[in-house]
Amino acid sequence: MARDQKGFPLARGLAPFGVLLALAVAIYSVLWFVDYGRWERNPFALWTGPGAYDVLSNFAEITIAVLGIAITVVAILVELASTRYTARVAELFVRDRVSRLVMGFFVVSSVVILWVELSLREGAQPRAMALTAVVLETSSLLLLLPYFVYVFDFLSPTRVIERIQEDGAQQLTSLLGRAPRLEEARTNVVRAIEQLGDIALNSIENKDKSLTLAAVAALEHVASHSVSTKRQLPEAWFDTAGLAQIDQDFIALHPDMVRALTARRTWVEMKVFRQYQDVFGEAVNRMRDVNHLIAIHTRRLVKGALEADDPHTVDLAVKFFNTYFRSAINARDVRTAYNLFNEYRLVAEHALRMGRSPLVIDLATHMKFYGQLAFSSNLAFLLETAAFDLSMLLEAAHAENASCHDELLSVFLDVDREPEGHRAQEASLRGVRKAQIRLATWYLAAGDAARAERIAKDMAAEPRDRLRSIRGELERVTDQEYWEVSDRGVNFEWLPPERRAQLPAFFALLEL
Repeated sequence: MARDQKGFPLARGLAPFGVLLALAVAIYSVLWFVDYGRWERNPFALWTGPGAYDVLSNFAEITIAVLGIAITVVAILVELASTRYTARVAELFVRDRVSRLVMGFFVVSSVVILWVELSLREGAQPRAMALTAVVLETSSLLLLLPYFVYVFDFLSPTRVIERIQEDGAQQLTSLLGRAPRLEEARTNVVRAIEQLGDIALNSIENKDKSLTLAAVAALEHVASHSVSTKRQLPEAWFDTAGLAQIDQDFIALHPDMVRALTARRTWVEMKVFRQYQDVFGEAVNRMRDVNHLIAIHTRRLVKGALEADDPHTVDLAVKFFNTYFRSAINARDVRTAYNLFNEYRLVAEHALRMGRSPLVIDLATHMKFYGQLAFSSNLAFLLETAAFDLSMLLEAAHAENASCHDELLSVFLDVDREPEGHRAQEASLRGVRKAQIRLATWYLAAGDAARAERIAKDMAAEPRDRLRSIRGELERVTDQEYWEVSDRGVNFEWLPPERRAQLPAFFALLEL
């Protein structure tokens, strides 16, 4: 199906015009046969005959009224959309080529018909003028409904987001292969990112979750396009000195950070992550699904940057990931932090598969840190979550025979280190011990008894009664899925049968 430059199906707009035209012709033909019986006279001769000029004299009023209706309806719709989503909707609409063409047609039709009306003289029969006026008047009336269809489609929230997203990506593409207009492109990219951020924030205020999710996804598309085209862009594109003077997201940055953004070529990604940070802060404890999606898109950006060998974007994304953790823990939003750990682990697993061992260790260390930070904030379940995700990461590292495995294991065994002043929460560390036992069963099932023994030694000082209790709980869990609805849907304490069968062997190492 043919589409305009922004994805609107042309057939959808032209179909009403064709249907209305066909219907008008059909009705007129029936009336013609009723009055004249057959096509013995030329209808165009009737339209341009002496009696037609009385009708033509009213065409100008009708056409101007059509123009007024179009302007009024469009102005109201644009204003409502601007108020609801972003003030820049009006700017998008004014720049739209189809709207310019249609409004231009209405204006030209009104002017031409007005001049035709002024040119009418008694006794004269200007056939060309009369036929032109009839065609323009007919087209204006029939075009009104299809144009409203287009306007409603243009102003639909998802279409607005698509247009902004495509415009931002096209500005980056426009810098490739020819002499670029850097400042114009930079302005347009910044504007597109800010528009998407505004839509996301306004949608949170209006509790429009689906629209917020669409805007968040569009921001990732722009950032991904920047990462994929970065190596081909001119060096001047990455100069952030000008942005640091005027842009709200850069003006407060220390000059050293501004210079670092230029050297690392990451100002577009920084701009996108700043929008994510604002949206994340607004959505904490309000729209947790939005925060989860921000984490998912941040993880995808890390993956894309790793594959594009862009370590600076990876480092920037990880810093913002850590910022999300801090924000969620400070707001005591357990579910959001729970989902963040999952996405963070997926990032680490992807880095593991790509052989980025130093990054994997850094990510594991951060997971331990934020788990312990949550524990210190009386959010003990998040420490259990961190331990569970670290155990899964270690399973992946063991399966990959990764060189960083033993260092990862050291990080993992340090997760249950008691934060100072919080010994009263020792009972909450049972979940950490369960995660360590889960990992030990993995080692034993894989024939790696040495590492299972290392875990057993770490647990040697654990009270015997507590270990027996933990063993009983792990043996009783036979359902893989958690008994409540959650984004992961997994039961932390469940062990596959082949690993549950290793529990006696592990506890034998503990002499239980």
